[in-house]
Amino acid sequence: MAPDPIGLAEANVVKRIATFKTLHYEQFGGVGFAAIFVKAMLCNWMVTLGVVLPMASRAAIGKIVATYVPIFMFFAMGYEHMVVNMFIIPAAMFFGAPITMGDFWLGNELPATLGNFAGGFLFTGAALGFVYRTRTA
Repeated sequence: MAPDPIGLAEANVVKRIATFKTLHYEQFGGVGFAAIFVKAMLCNWMVTLGVVLPMASRAAIGKIVATYVPIFMFFAMGYEHMVVNMFIIPAAMFFGAPITMGDFWLGNELPATLGNFAGGFLFTGAALGFVYRTRTA
């Protein structure tokens, strides 16, 4: 079989992923919005841990592992990251996926952005701020 010169197989994969990230959740209404929000919170928790955890190690291999594992986890679990979605969904639209700008922004980007902020702020930022706060005598 001849190789695919224009990447139709890859384009179809991108279209399936983007359709799942938008149209699949829209059919569930508020529950779909909440699902994206929670997946985005967990995603940015993993991302911020990938930034903070390497500070706990002095060895280079420890820093590498402490960065790699949380980032790998959020990819492997299919969590929602707004920056990743800013590439995947418009690329799928370019390849002909039946996704509108409203589907993109309201069906995914809004709940993913809010969830990413909440997850990074609450689970890592606020938690570390509480633990390492300045205490008065």
